[in-house]
Amino acid sequence: MTLHLVTGGTGYLGRHLVGKLLAAGKQVRVLARSSSDTSGLDGAEVVTGDVTKRGDLEAALEGVGRVFHLAAETRDGQPADLYDRTNHRALTDLLELAAERKIERLVYTSHYYAIGRSGEPRSAPDFVNDENWTHDPGDMHDAHEESKNNAENALSQRVSLGEPVLALIPTMMFGPEARPVTGPGELSKGNRIVAMLSDHARGRFGPLSGDGKQLWNLVHVEDVAAAHMAVMDADDASGKWPPPAWIQWHYFCAGENIRAGDLFAQFGKAAGVAPPPCKPLKKPGLLGKLFGGGEVDPRAAIDAHSWAFSPEIAAGDWGYTHRPFAEALAETVEWMGKSGLLK
Repeated sequence: MTLHLVTGGTGYLGRHLVGKLLAAGKQVRVLARSSSDTSGLDGAEVVTGDVTKRGDLEAALEGVGRVFHLAAETRDGQPADLYDRTNHRALTDLLELAAERKIERLVYTSHYYAIGRSGEPRSAPDFVNDENWTHDPGDMHDAHEESKNNAENALSQRVSLGEPVLALIPTMMFGPEARPVTGPGELSKGNRIVAMLSDHARGRFGPLSGDGKQLWNLVHVEDVAAAHMAVMDADDASGKWPPPAWIQWHYFCAGENIRAGDLFAQFGKAAGVAPPPCKPLKKPGLLGKLFGGGEVDPRAAIDAHSWAFSPEIAAGDWGYTHRPFAEALAETVEWMGKSGLLK
């Protein structure tokens, strides 16, 4: 039986993926740091290690046939070197080791930061990016975004060498956790949309950055986990993977494009709270520019901008599907109520 290595298996998406792998009868090894909560991973082999340490990656790859690389630094405001080490250099090391060991297949979980925002000033306000869109190097919000773009560039170099690697790009994931949660402090760092909604329901969110008209692509976390399974298990008559008919080396795991204001309005109806006010970004004035002040907070700018993406190419190439936003939101709100996230 093929052994599957999952890095980031204790995270938000990772736990959903590990659960699906085990339910499908797969043999799973999870690489986790010593500080990670590994409870609830019964049935998986858990090995202690850090993706930023090449020796730990080498040990974790022993006897492995296929790799899901989900591990990443997702927190805001971290040092640039931490983002680069975890999101970029760790992937570079893993790709080198996978090539040396002739790993059968490697699926890398990228990030929509790697592609860049949609809309103005590069395109029309409601423009929707697809896999052919490329990031503007001069339009990085912070070191986090830069590290994810650098990681995708590293992967594309391996693709050009004909190696069996592929990237999936989840958009803004939301939905229930794959482990018990009894309050907002127990949410995974990757479950940011639910954290925002929970804060709003409890009166701790404040105004929504931007004018509320910015488009966000929202996708249920379980649809993303299912997509990882489908891509990894895809078979082709040619015996090659990824199948030659797939026209991309990276694919969006996207849902529906929803205006941020509408997200909070629909959530408010379901949760019984009024939507938050909006706070448009203010560009620094002349004095601010002259004296180095008035800089826009990266997180505020990220939230105020549009991140609209299309699932159509993935749907056409390998049958990607996602549940409707209204259905996903209703399921999420019901779970939030049972998990102490609305009070």
